[in-house]
Amino acid sequence: MAAAPTRRRFIRIAAAATLAQLAGPATDVRGEEERFTSWRGLAMGNLTRIEIRDPDRARAARILAAATQEVARLESLFTLYRTDSALVRLNGAGLLADPPLDLVRLLAEACSFSERTGGAFDVTVQPIWQAYAAHFFVAGGDPAGPPASAIRRATELVDYRALEVEPAVIRLGRPGMALTLNGIAPGYMTDRIVELLKNEGLEHALVDLGEIRAIGARSDREPWRAGIRDPFDGQRLAMEVSLADQALSTSGGYGFRFDRDGCFHHIFDPGSGGCPHGYASVSVLAPTATAADALSTACYLMPLDALAAALRAGGAARAIVVLPTGQTRIVEA
Repeated sequence: MAAAPTRRRFIRIAAAATLAQLAGPATDVRGEEERFTSWRGLAMGNLTRIEIRDPDRARAARILAAATQEVARLESLFTLYRTDSALVRLNGAGLLADPPLDLVRLLAEACSFSERTGGAFDVTVQPIWQAYAAHFFVAGGDPAGPPASAIRRATELVDYRALEVEPAVIRLGRPGMALTLNGIAPGYMTDRIVELLKNEGLEHALVDLGEIRAIGARSDREPWRAGIRDPFDGQRLAMEVSLADQALSTSGGYGFRFDRDGCFHHIFDPGSGGCPHGYASVSVLAPTATAADALSTACYLMPLDALAAALRAGGAARAIVVLPTGQTRIVEA
């Protein structure tokens, strides 16, 4: 992306993310002997796709309808762009009594990945986003970035260990704390849809809600194929990977930029509040999309020699790292 989206365009994209249930009907794609039925829409600001193989067209349509309803339900819990979402209510009040089970489950997983990555992954970084937004989303914001004092105040509110997660209540331990789930919720939602499809007995499916997870292979003859975007050219792929019973997630500062030159982006170091530029992108292959999602964010913030240990701790298999020079490194767990 050559430049940051305008504030109006960014808000429009964010608002559209709540409309997954309004996407068009499923479409059929015939292979040599197979029938694939797919759904495309928007969720959590991402273009999304669910593709399943089932010879019964009516059954496939019913399954996809249930899946899209579940996407919409989960998004209504995790989005920051609906005033009635569970997350917005939690951030506003500092606590949420009788929280939805999915929010408890997701935050428990988030805290687990924070522990496993030494705090590199942290859902409490929302105050840092707010500090950058307050600076850049107004006319005349200094292109050099927010004042150091504003970033320091924001980072003082960042600490996953101050987040209390219990089935009866979720509590933010410091006044002014706030959460963002954008670095893990798409993966979690992907995994819940995979569970739904597996419960329906499907053995061949691909779920892409911003993070990709495959059920089985595409067919008996070929795996699913997923592309990793070239971080320097959005019209090209840096690499294509095969997926079978595996998930893939990519993190890169190109995903959203506050400034035209891309000095300030949406992946924040929880400790310093800065926007690292050590990598152009990091992609992680893992058994679940939740793990791939959280670990791709965490690994983006870590030195190259620390990635293998982080992958092992998180249960992932491999990281594909695109360096600022354009070179690619493969890191095995």
